[in-house]
Amino acid sequence: MAGYTRQSSINDNDTITAAIFNNEYNQLLAAFNNATGHKHDGTAAEGPVIALIGDAGLTTPLNKIQIDTGNDTIDFSIDVSGTSTEQFNLQDGAIVPTTNNDIDLGTSSLQFKDAFFDGTVTLDGLTIGSATSITDVDTDLSSVSGSDDTVASAKAIKTYVDAQVTASDLDFAGDSGGNQSVDLDAQSLTLTGGTGIDTTGSAQTMTFAIDNTVATLTGSQILTNKTIDVDNNTLSNIEVDNLKSGVLDTDITSVSGSDDTLASAKAIKTYVDAQVATIPTGDITSVVAGTGMTGGGISGDVTLNVIGGTGIDANANDIAIDSTVTTLTGSQTLTNKILTSPTLTSPVINTAISGTAFKDEDNMSSDSATSVASQQSIKAYVDTQVATIPTGDITAVTAGTGLSGGGTSGAVTLDIDSTVATLTGSQVLTNKSIDSDNNTITNIVDADIKAAAAIDATKIADGSVTSTEFQFINSLSSNAQTQIDAKQATIDSSNRLNANLIHDGSVDNTEFGFLDGVTSSIQTQINTANTNISNKASNGFAVAMAIAL
Repeated sequence: MAGYTRQSSINDNDTITAAIFNNEYNQLLAAFNNATGHKHDGTAAEGPVIALIGDAGLTTPLNKIQIDTGNDTIDFSIDVSGTSTEQFNLQDGAIVPTTNNDIDLGTSSLQFKDAFFDGTVTLDGLTIGSATSITDVDTDLSSVSGSDDTVASAKAIKTYVDAQVTASDLDFAGDSGGNQSVDLDAQSLTLTGGTGIDTTGSAQTMTFAIDNTVATLTGSQILTNKTIDVDNNTLSNIEVDNLKSGVLDTDITSVSGSDDTLASAKAIKTYVDAQVATIPTGDITSVVAGTGMTGGGISGDVTLNVIGGTGIDANANDIAIDSTVTTLTGSQTLTNKILTSPTLTSPVINTAISGTAFKDEDNMSSDSATSVASQQSIKAYVDTQVATIPTGDITAVTAGTGLSGGGTSGAVTLDIDSTVATLTGSQVLTNKSIDSDNNTITNIVDADIKAAAAIDATKIADGSVTSTEFQFINSLSSNAQTQIDAKQATIDSSNRLNANLIHDGSVDNTEFGFLDGVTSSIQTQINTANTNISNKASNGFAVAMAIAL
């Protein structure tokens, strides 16, 4: 650690140079370096040992830690109603309160986690959970406190139980047979299994189990004289030989008057074949051509012909449009046709163009955006305009903003420089505004959107959800609709939902009511409070370190 040692002694009429000040200030900087500076250990040039840490900026601090050299203690004092009041002190082997029965260790809401003691803990009372405070240990249970404020020792419990069990009876009763008893000193209790139950005793354990006369859920057993409701059970792997006699019909020429039998596949086929064989057959005596057809006859092979209409040819193997019809992909010549708002792709115009939209004006006087100019009028207009352009020699080509190159003789070249963005190049734009209404921005990923962008929730979907409402989904752990669907179907003023039916049921109605008045994410508020506490603690630590220096 570097303490402060004076570097120079200046006398009257001495010449003061920059080096004198630099050496002195460098020594000061070294002394206050946060890692290697002076250590306040009381040695030469290291500063005195700090005996007091207190409120920043106060000559007489009220909140302070004081080293009491005379008593060999470290005293901790707090501002109590404007007076610095000592709370406790650290001394050899002990943390001692200044006033008896005055200081709590933690609070009902801010508690320490675990406690470890190697020795004796002396208490006036011990409260476990919400139970009554335990004030003593009972060593004799023949007479106990009238309240639940003591615990019994193991010895006291054994002594009391032994005294109660000796010469006592064990009373019991079954489903029938009335009340029974066992003299624990002279008799033993025998447990016997009833119908379908076996018992096995081992050490101090009696095991009850069903025997092989009982059917299990997964075992393989043969059921006899049982009725199975197929509406509430599933029967599988049923074969023909499993059916009761009389259930399967093998001849359906005569069947039951009720739906109480099943027909076999062979019986169905035999019956259907017999019925089909009775369908009458005969010769066609006449074929008549209907609407749109010709031909027909009353004997031998006859032919029906389809009649083709306008633009339709009826051929031997197909019906097709003829050459008078225009197709989507064919090449045909249209005559005397009017096209309304057509789109022409690679058109070929072989003759003169006419019409009101075709202009042959050398001066382009119509200045129309919906008319076509002739080749001759375009040439005449361009020639007239070019004739007015002044002529002369170019003596220099200078690269302007965003360009490089140029020259004063011969062929010169201008190129865009690195300050200009190209259509296909990869450049980084800085301080540019891109109008998304007139441009398409693609390939935006989550990392490209800064937190400062703060996209408003009303820009999502139909815009009906506000940013405040959108933030309420921050603490959802799964699909909201699924959670809502799983809740109570009808909720109104006379059929309210208990809070313990929500999530895992650990929150009751009183605790749920604490949410009344919450205006934003609880976790966010807690995190903000933790941050504020952390900042204040950090600031307090910084003040303490400054005092220590």
